[in-house]
Amino acid sequence: MDNDCMRCPVRAESLFGALPDEVVKSLDNPADHLVIPAGEVIYQENAEAVASYTLKDGVVKLTRTAVNGREQILRLLTHGDIMGAESLLGQTYNHTATTLTPVQVCRLPLNVLKRLQADHPTLNNALLARWAAALQQVETLAVELGTKKANERLATFLLYWADKNGGHEQVPLPLSRTETGELLGLTVETVSRFFAEWKRRGYVSEKAGVLTLHDREALSQLGGGYPSSKLVPVTGSPRIG
Repeated sequence: MDNDCMRCPVRAESLFGALPDEVVKSLDNPADHLVIPAGEVIYQENAEAVASYTLKDGVVKLTRTAVNGREQILRLLTHGDIMGAESLLGQTYNHTATTLTPVQVCRLPLNVLKRLQADHPTLNNALLARWAAALQQVETLAVELGTKKANERLATFLLYWADKNGGHEQVPLPLSRTETGELLGLTVETVSRFFAEWKRRGYVSEKAGVLTLHDREALSQLGGGYPSSKLVPVTGSPRIG
């Protein structure tokens, strides 16, 4: 696999995007480039944080275990997202990262991150900016979904996820109905009913974990006026998992 950080397609969105070209060249490609199959745990909640990861391709879910022992899906990540940055703070991982599809990731060890922090203050600024942008996006989406009815919530999420994946008509959505319900706070019966109805109307279709949006306008109306410019960062905006 190509191990050239300078030519990485998601470099602008990774932590390296905050560093000058000459600095990135001098690092001599310190990241490990990994290909991981679907269904694998990249790191576990409460485990020692030893590395940060940039997702180059594929879909990852972040989960946390609730008090009752049930797993709760927090977020879905896709290309350009960063996860496990708790390692910069010397803490344990706040969540479990599991691949939903085959993924390509860059793994940057903690010792490299610490050295970059010390040598390049711009990296710290970039990290804070990414955290702030991600927090605002997550909070805005939570408020947006929390104030909507069930059908509006699902339609808004589908449009948000499509926009997060570049606004394409076809996007990966490798979630079961149960997982989609867990993510959105809906029952599996409710999710299944709306998907079935929207398929009959020709708004969406699914095949092998890929969702196709055939009628964004109809979904936008169902979503109560989506899109909101605050939900999805513009191209090149910083993100973090």
